[in-house]
Amino acid sequence: MTATELATQGPLAGIKVVDVSSAVAGPWVSSWLAELGAEVIFVEKVGVPDVMRMTGAISGDQSGCWVHMHRNKRGMDLNLRSESGRDILLKLVAEADVFVQNFRPGVAHRLQIDYPALSAINPDLVYLSVSGFGQDGPYADRPVYDPIIQALSGMTEAQNGTYVKAVVADKTTAMAGANAVLAALVARSNGAGGQHIELALLDAMLHWMWLEVFWNESLPESDPAPTYSEWYEPWDTADGQIAANWVNFEQYKGACQALGKPELADDSRFATRDARLQNADAQRSEFAAILKTMLTDDALSALEAADVPCARVVSRQEVFDDPQVLHNDIIVSEMHPTAGKIRTIRPPANFSKTPTALTRHSPGKGEHTNEILSQLGFNPSQIGELRKQNIVA
Repeated sequence: MTATELATQGPLAGIKVVDVSSAVAGPWVSSWLAELGAEVIFVEKVGVPDVMRMTGAISGDQSGCWVHMHRNKRGMDLNLRSESGRDILLKLVAEADVFVQNFRPGVAHRLQIDYPALSAINPDLVYLSVSGFGQDGPYADRPVYDPIIQALSGMTEAQNGTYVKAVVADKTTAMAGANAVLAALVARSNGAGGQHIELALLDAMLHWMWLEVFWNESLPESDPAPTYSEWYEPWDTADGQIAANWVNFEQYKGACQALGKPELADDSRFATRDARLQNADAQRSEFAAILKTMLTDDALSALEAADVPCARVVSRQEVFDDPQVLHNDIIVSEMHPTAGKIRTIRPPANFSKTPTALTRHSPGKGEHTNEILSQLGFNPSQIGELRKQNIVA
């Protein structure tokens, strides 16, 4: 079966998406949809590259971020601030199932591409608006990036005063956005019609964190337990670091025996999971003193023999040679037509009846503009005139 044939069997085959968002929180929504088989058109500004084209290692107009986030999409350049550009967008939206934007609140309305305007021409449209803080409120008009949300959500404090070294708020929001779009498509198939989804980075981040970061605040009248900030760290060894965690008592007892401290299994401070949490500092001191004298290989061998969950802390470069990563065959190496050799990750979900496929490399700037316009009925002369007027590029 060819890659194109596989793509037509993806779970979202036949779904059309128009994405006019930028950076990560919006575009990564359409990335998930594209990987699931949806047809995605990603719209960039004429003459202005999306910031993610310039983020990370760069080859031409492709970056290390771009080649992963925008594969399986077609790209076009369009001036949405012009009447002609808006008319082209409306033609795209008339045939679309999903529309994604992450303008600041009020911008879509001024451009006349807000939900009321677009649903008027396509009542079945699922319209996703992504913003930093919501469409209104005291922070609504503020500019925002991922670290700002980490700071305001409590995540920075939970990491002992530093940022998570990843765009965790943007990507968390994008996954919530993709889930919301899928839910709205199911609702539409059940007769609900199209609808407007509003999603804020702050809200999505807090929702994602609440399970364990806010476990004390979830029960404000109960005795607080030590948080992950106080005990959730890798262990130093004599020549590196390991991750090792024991949740149930058998694992804890196994760790005590494996590391030569069987008497700690009978220590009342650590006899139950709750006790181990409440005395996290003391427990960490006991095991840290042992592990820092051991070689990484020796520590892992002892813990693995006791069936204690553990792993070496590896570098990003070492990930590519990890036996399980190789076995799962999740890293894809291929040649990009302009960027040269690239490595990305295949979609993580394996579908037994509607398999997904990577069928398109990430687009060059405006790579598919002519193709998309031709499909909308524009002839070469009309397309040339639009280019002269900087309506498209």
